[in-house]
Amino acid sequence: MLNTQPPKKINTSTISNYDCFCIKPQNCPVQGIMKESYCEKYANYLKAITYFNDVVPKIYYDVSFNNFASYTETLKIALKKARFFVENKLWQKGNGLLMYGGFGTGKTRLGYTILKEIAIMGGIIGVIDVLHDFETFEQADEAVKTALKSNIIFIDDLGAKEHKWIEDKIRIIIDEINRSQKSLIISTNLNPQELINSLELRTASRLTELISKQGIIYLGEEDYRIKKREEKEKIWQPFQS
Repeated sequence: MLNTQPPKKINTSTISNYDCFCIKPQNCPVQGIMKESYCEKYANYLKAITYFNDVVPKIYYDVSFNNFASYTETLKIALKKARFFVENKLWQKGNGLLMYGGFGTGKTRLGYTILKEIAIMGGIIGVIDVLHDFETFEQADEAVKTALKSNIIFIDDLGAKEHKWIEDKIRIIIDEINRSQKSLIISTNLNPQELINSLELRTASRLTELISKQGIIYLGEEDYRIKKREEKEKIWQPFQS
């Protein structure tokens, strides 16, 4: 028998967070719809995800702490520290993180995972991708101006390029973060001492103020991308001669 009843209209206005029983909106079993209205918490979550996706590369849209591959004890500790940083809102208190390790160890992915969680919590996030945003002086200038509007800035691949004007841009970012009590996340292939040695003395001093020893996260040297490739190859084993 055909249903002749008109479909129910969903009220696009929001209802109070106090009516919501979800701890995390991303785990909402009813996709944010309560009493035929959108839960305010879920609506804010959707806005945050849209905002995050506008800032980061598409390959990192799906990042989360739950799907971060922690194959080793080192990565498990790294993940635990990252969660602690987010859940205790250390980014709101001017604390920062330095993530270092070999190529393909998950530094960038973990950095974007942290940013995503902070965006969901209402933080304003900014990204400086040294390899892509610092191709030219003009491009770097625009990227820095945009990033400095945020509460927390992620500098990815610091140390990947060495030019005097890049050092100047990094100094400007670190000075402003320190002055405004913002938060900084850095990923680099350099170890902490190598990174400090690569910076001007004043910039290095500012950096040590922003990131404590507890905020240094080592992700090891094992290339995560090789692991992923091996997993994909296993799928095709039935066709291997």
